[in-house]
Amino acid sequence: MRLFRILFLPLFFFIFSQYLLPAQNVSDITGDSFEETAGRGLSVSTKPQGVSVFIDGVERGQTPVSFNNLIPGEYNIRLEKDGYKDRQFSITLSGASRLVVSIEMEEARGHALVSVDRAAGSPDSLLLDPQIFAGSAQESMQAAEDAILLSLPAGYRTIRVRAFGWEETSVTVLVREDSVTGVNFSMKPAAFTLGRTEQSRRRFNPKNTSNLGVNEYRFEVSAPGSGTLTITDKNGITVYREQLAAFDTWFQSVSWNGRDNRGDLLPEGIYKAAIEAWRGPETQIITMETEINYSINIYPLSLSGGISGLAFAPVPQVLPKGSFQIEGGILFGSFCGGEKLFSRLPFETGFRFSPLNKFEFTAGFNTNPYFDGSSPWGITGAVKFNILDGSGNIPMGLAASGAYTWAADSGEAPLTPGRGIVFYLPFSFELTDLSFVFSPGMRVPVQDGSIPRLLISAGALYRANRLNAGLSFRPEFDFSDSGRNPDERVRFHTGAEVRFYPPPSNLVFSFLAGMWTQGSQRGGFGGLGIGIIY
Repeated sequence: MRLFRILFLPLFFFIFSQYLLPAQNVSDITGDSFEETAGRGLSVSTKPQGVSVFIDGVERGQTPVSFNNLIPGEYNIRLEKDGYKDRQFSITLSGASRLVVSIEMEEARGHALVSVDRAAGSPDSLLLDPQIFAGSAQESMQAAEDAILLSLPAGYRTIRVRAFGWEETSVTVLVREDSVTGVNFSMKPAAFTLGRTEQSRRRFNPKNTSNLGVNEYRFEVSAPGSGTLTITDKNGITVYREQLAAFDTWFQSVSWNGRDNRGDLLPEGIYKAAIEAWRGPETQIITMETEINYSINIYPLSLSGGISGLAFAPVPQVLPKGSFQIEGGILFGSFCGGEKLFSRLPFETGFRFSPLNKFEFTAGFNTNPYFDGSSPWGITGAVKFNILDGSGNIPMGLAASGAYTWAADSGEAPLTPGRGIVFYLPFSFELTDLSFVFSPGMRVPVQDGSIPRLLISAGALYRANRLNAGLSFRPEFDFSDSGRNPDERVRFHTGAEVRFYPPPSNLVFSFLAGMWTQGSQRGGFGGLGIGIIY
């Protein structure tokens, strides 16, 4: 067997490599090239692939293709593909080398001269601002009386024209190579329609800051007109009414912040939102139900621990169904004993999403690029189920959560408990804008042993209109090595953080600073991050 590997595997690789030669990346082909390499025969590659190859008038396959049994001599090559110009050239095979041919095919194109005008009897007062679509091409005309020349691939092409307030129309024409085809569209006014209505959130909390406390209603209209948004309560009484701007495009939106026309917050409950739109005597109405719920809270949290919360203490609250947060950040400082200050710059990115009520999923990725060139990394996935949300008559929050972290070498995120399985039972006492959190937990270091480690996390979170701020700490008790000094078996993290989310955007800016101690060793760290929440 060893003799086979020594004598025959190199020979097999050499023979097989001849068939791999034409399978080069098609994006590498720019222009035409003819190269001689070791071996014999002919290889033909093209951009794009799938071009039919004719040798002395006989079709021999489609690119990329190899011919290993051609005898030395002169050959006539023709390349054909629908939508591209034929290519024809002669080659000479010497028998002492292999000829590798790369050809960039030229697309066969023609032109369509498109003109747009108004159908007879159409009102001159209705603006005609047509948009022309032909495959991936899109053009806008400055005026309906103008004509526009489109360069298109040869063959049958569908050209479509739409304009706000006019019926969309299309036609399929034959575009001939190196010629001009005339196409005329006669546009008719569109009937007024209202449709495709949706809202950003069926339930929302007007006390949430900026865009997070607003519900947006989106709809489409087919032509110019006017409209109103009317909000009524469960008794049918109008509590809010807004005149909409004149419609000048298909896509319309209007926002409501859960207040009446005087600016006062409305009570919790189900409200009916009615979009009424009209043009002259044509009127249409679409209604939707919207719920104001002051127990729903949407605010950003730290994702560095794999479970959302404070930097060192998970919290029991979860996002409402359909909301999400994405955050990325960079850390700097010293994170463990014996590590030099600024020896690495860890980067973390996290994502939290609530697909169901009271349920939240969190995922994270991190990498630890050292200045010596190494860059270990890790990933985290977590789930959290909310039992009590702190609203109503019981000002307490409670959840059950679990996470798993896998990391290559020392690739776990520096501020997390480490790789393995972690279980938390976050508990909180809720005041109006302040939460006190206590989150006992346990980590089973699957990759580094099986002796669980105790985690005791606690902190406080303050929520304001455009920011939240928190203090948290986490002692970690390691029972895996009873021979170590007891002080060295306890690691203590503490940190302060601020998250700022100014209106009207959904951007979140975060700042973190803290320190750690383990026995006689200690260090400090900081971090900056940016994300979005919706």
